Amino acid sequence: MSKKHNILIIGAGNIGSRRAHTVQKLFPSSKLYIFDTDFKKTKQLAKEVNGFALSSLNKGLKDKSIDIAVIAVINKYSKNLSIKALNNKKHVLCEKPMGMNYKEAKEIYKAVKKNKKKFKCGFNHRYHGGILEAHKLCKKGKIGNLLFIRAAYGHGGRVGYDKEWRSKKSFCGGGQLLDQGSHLIDLCQWLFNFEKLKQARAIKKTMFWKMGVEDNAFILLETKTGKVAQIHASWTQWKNLFRFEIYGTKGSIEVNGLGRSYGIETLSISTRKKLGIAPVIKKRQYKVEKSWELEWLDFIRAINGNKKMMSNEKESLEVMKTINILYTK
Repeated sequence: MSKKHNILIIGAGNIGSRRAHTVQKLFPSSKLYIFDTDFKKTKQLAKEVNGFALSSLNKGLKDKSIDIAVIAVINKYSKNLSIKALNNKKHVLCEKPMGMNYKEAKEIYKAVKKNKKKFKCGFNHRYHGGILEAHKLCKKGKIGNLLFIRAAYGHGGRVGYDKEWRSKKSFCGGGQLLDQGSHLIDLCQWLFNFEKLKQARAIKKTMFWKMGVEDNAFILLETKTGKVAQIHASWTQWKNLFRFEIYGTKGSIEVNGLGRSYGIETLSISTRKKLGIAPVIKKRQYKVEKSWELEWLDFIRAINGNKKMMSNEKESLEVMKTINILYTK
């Protein structure tokens, strides 16, 4: 990982800032170029990470010395910016979701193949300590053959949430199903090894917030081999919650929390000895959140040719395909 990369951060909001600070922490010698339509934000973030403030996005895209672009903008603009960056021979990390819908995701996928560059969708939840450990334990068969997953993720919004860009379908493409729901769908399909689906159904409801998209999504997925995922994503979860339960023939794994307002991340593994006997439960805590760093390192290793990358264009397209089914049926 000795190769030096120059990175263009498009979008200086919360996520763009987090990406920039992550790169600076891991690879302080990398050159960071920042662009946002709000030049005040551009200058501020560039100052924080000792980077370069760009007043012209086109200048950054055309700069051949920049080999990576991070797309950290609202969903409406992610497809066009991803494709522009790919066409300018940049490797791309685009915040989830992969465009506003399946059609846009397919356009991005084609651009990736055409330009033969790396593309990663920002599903950072895969890199949380508890989730990584859960995946590893499942692969080792610690809880036997997988049977089903039960997952819930949500928050209660904030004052004015119904006026933000996420409330407008023309800006976001969908509501909570696409927002936090896409993280859960990605995790479930990953743990199910992206098996083909037999069926996918969702009840989408706008139950509280006065907005043009759903604030709750109740989702059921079933694979062709019979594995089932039951998912609830909510913007009326008044106390922030992340809970991910995996059940197998020999036990279960539960991951709770993501740190900060979601509580300390914990993993509980329950293994049963005999039917009718209480399982043995072991718990672990993950007090240091490293998902952003681990995700970036995975991206860089893939660019440098060392390993296959998670959340690549193929996997991310599959997630958008599932979301498309859930919105259209």
